[in-house]
Order: sequence, then structure tokens, then C-alpha cells
Amino acid sequence: MSGIPNTKTLLKVTGLKVSYGGIQAVKGVDFEVREGELVSLIGSNGAGKTTTMKAITGTLGLNAGDIEYMGHSIKGKGAWDLVKEGLVMVPEGRGVFTRMTITENLQMGAYIRDDKDGIAADIERCSICSRACVSARTNWLAPCRVVNSRCWPWDVH
Repeated sequence: MSGIPNTKTLLKVTGLKVSYGGIQAVKGVDFEVREGELVSLIGSNGAGKTTTMKAITGTLGLNAGDIEYMGHSIKGKGAWDLVKEGLVMVPEGRGVFTRMTITENLQMGAYIRDDKDGIAADIERCSICSRACVSARTNWLAPCRVVNSRCWPWDVH
């Protein structure tokens, strides 16, 4: 991967191996993400995309390899530690809290923040920038899959 010149590496995965019991789901993945890049993991069902993401975000242990985030190894850190550093996995569709409202789901995403006014402003910005959120505002129990990274500033620093 050539990357964007003169940018820092945000995420570097080297020799990642992950198993479920005796089944090796990820068999030596290497990649890096540099500032300003958009990187996708593609593959068929069962190829290890979600397993790779779970290992990176600390929700699944790895058998071998290393993961560097912002220049330091995060191998062995749990999701509870990584969320404070701004590294999280946002689940797709059925992974959100389906019995909670859109607003409650957004508030859960900000649980480590302590700036109430800033959180309220970000939630309002979400409802403005996403037509799906705007149409769901009258139905607070609308499916939460309409809330996504396009409308939420995930910066926790």
C-alpha cells in the first residue's frame, strides 16, 4: 500500500492471526491506514472481515501479530481502554441497542464525554445533517440503523 505521502500512520496491522477455538479465522493479515485514507476490508462471508475489526477494537483476542494505533501497540488492550483513545467499532444494523431510541443510542456513543452542551449540539447536528434522522425525529423509536458515522463526530478527546 503506497499511502498518502507525508502523512502519519494511524493504524498498522502486522501478521494478525485470530482463532475461534480450533478454527483459524484470520491467517496473517497486514495493512496500514494513513491519515486521510479510506480503507475497506472486502471479502466473502466468513473471510474474516468482522473478526479482524473485532481484534483491532479489542473485543476479540488475537493469537499472533501486532496492532499499532497512533504509533503505539494496542495488543492486549480491551475495548474499554481503546474507546478512551477514540478507537471503537460501530456495529452494523442489528448491533445497536434496538429497544432504545435514536437519541439514547447517540447518548451511549458519548458516554465517556462530560460536555453536556457539546453532546446536545452534536445530537442536534446529527438530526440536521442526516435526512433519515430528520424523518425519524417524530418517531423516537425508529430503527437506529439511520444513525451512522456520517452524522456523529466520534472524537472523544
